[in-house]
Amino acid sequence: MTVKQKTQRAVWLLGIAALVLVWCSKSSPLYAFNDWMDANIFFTMGKSMLHGRVLYRDVFDHKGPVLYLLYGLAACVDNTGFGGVLLLETAAFAAFLWLGLRSAEAICGRALHPAWTALPAAAVAASRAFSHGGSAEELLLPLLAAALFGAVSTLRASRPMPLRRVVLHGFLAGCALWLKYTVLGFYLVWAVLLAVLYLRRGWRGPLGRAIGAYLGGMALATLPWVVYFGVQGALGDWFTCYFYDNLFLYKGEGGGAAALAQHLWWAVRDALPAAVLLAVFLLWAALRRPAAAGVVAALAAGLAFTSLMGGYLVYYGLVLSVFAPLGLVPLIFLVEKCKTPAAAKRLAPAAAVALVLVWCAACSPNRALRWRTADSMPQHRFARQINGASLLNYGTLDGGFYTAAGVLPPCRYFCVTNMPLDDQWAEQNALLAEGGVDYVVALTGDLGTAFPRYAVVDQCSCDGGEGLLTWYLYKRQA
Repeated sequence: MTVKQKTQRAVWLLGIAALVLVWCSKSSPLYAFNDWMDANIFFTMGKSMLHGRVLYRDVFDHKGPVLYLLYGLAACVDNTGFGGVLLLETAAFAAFLWLGLRSAEAICGRALHPAWTALPAAAVAASRAFSHGGSAEELLLPLLAAALFGAVSTLRASRPMPLRRVVLHGFLAGCALWLKYTVLGFYLVWAVLLAVLYLRRGWRGPLGRAIGAYLGGMALATLPWVVYFGVQGALGDWFTCYFYDNLFLYKGEGGGAAALAQHLWWAVRDALPAAVLLAVFLLWAALRRPAAAGVVAALAAGLAFTSLMGGYLVYYGLVLSVFAPLGLVPLIFLVEKCKTPAAAKRLAPAAAVALVLVWCAACSPNRALRWRTADSMPQHRFARQINGASLLNYGTLDGGFYTAAGVLPPCRYFCVTNMPLDDQWAEQNALLAEGGVDYVVALTGDLGTAFPRYAVVDQCSCDGGEGLLTWYLYKRQA
């Protein structure tokens, strides 16, 4: 492929990613503000990290440090909005589409037009599982897609994977581990499948070297965090929060095979277009490429097992969308059997993108939230009054007020998470009892009873897609 062809492909993929995300992600300018609480927690954690606060020790949440680093870098582009996050989403989504296209090409055995990726792009971005935009699962897609491409291409190769590529896959697996460790099932299955493939082909020597290279790559991804937390004396905080709290405190309802089956059903429902593409591929591959069907089915099972075994939220199943581009393969073979006029073939790429944009505009679960004005959003409305003063988000997840006001949190528990930790309530209550902040935002209007130094000065109701919420702004009285 020439430089010109690579450039054209990059333009196509970036363009498709940008267009679907502009319509579907609440980080887009078509939305007044991304008020999703999870994304705002990531934003606050990332900004705090880049301003010298130590993750987990000085500011608390339970996702991985890679996620916070990415959001911190996005905040360098836009400190009080989601412009930088949209750029991050676009880059990640374009990489996912590129790697998905490469996987489809590896199975087809030839280059494909990048316009084909518009179909899985819309299937993913306009699904319920995509949720608000900016989820950890969304940012995991390119990492998972890289491993999927590595597995598919090695399956068709006549020689072992080059060691430098194995190191890269190990590094990306390490990044995924420190972004959200629930995808480890995918990488464990990936490693076992490649080991079996190496053994069946008699590559015993290369297998040993590949194991060392893969573990070395994971170590490269882990070492910077060991240094970061070690220098700050926060290794214990890191492992306690990220592993112990997540494994033993943050539990979903139910468990076992029945819960996994129910969660898998919900994931298919919430990511239905992508699930259909995966099913189409598996049905086709079971007859034409049984080895590929087995590999993909095993990877999907491993991913589902660790991602869906615990609790369930609507965006958990988004990671299964990594397999959606494979559904292009049987569709491409079907289209190629049809006799199509040359003019129609030339117009097909542009027509496909246009249809996909219509689909995204009409079917995104966020469609009703477009075109809201800044004044209708409590985050913007309160930010003008806060005007850089100290602020506490009391008693609930991060509502985005730290983001909109451009301020850093006043304490470790800057919001109240789903973790059953009494310390977060104790710290917030103590801060208000001593009048430690100028302003407070909360979802209750009676805080003045417990904390008489604070009085309501404004309130604003807004539906961010999960029901109507009324936020109250309190000001410390003289």
